[in-house]
Amino acid sequence: MKMHEKYIERDGLKDATHLQVSVYYTKGGAIRRGYYLSVKPVTLARNMVSYVLLSGRSKLLFETQRYSAKQFDSAVSLANVYEDELIAAVVAESKAA
Repeated sequence: MKMHEKYIERDGLKDATHLQVSVYYTKGGAIRRGYYLSVKPVTLARNMVSYVLLSGRSKLLFETQRYSAKQFDSAVSLANVYEDELIAAVVAESKAA
């Protein structure tokens, strides 16, 4: 399975230097099965990524019964619609913490 991931450098975050933006598929369990968009504050240093557990936000893009490359590409396209909204929420939380 693929995972789409990028890092955005952001000033003014408490305990973080970048935002990690990810699109991924999960088989479900405690959460619904489907494609998700996730944004979390991270620190990049010397080829390592560190973050605070349970920080950031995620959004279910759409539910599906199984993974497919075509649906994954659709999820990446749909993520562009919600990305700014989640980034704004995570930045606001990070500054308030």
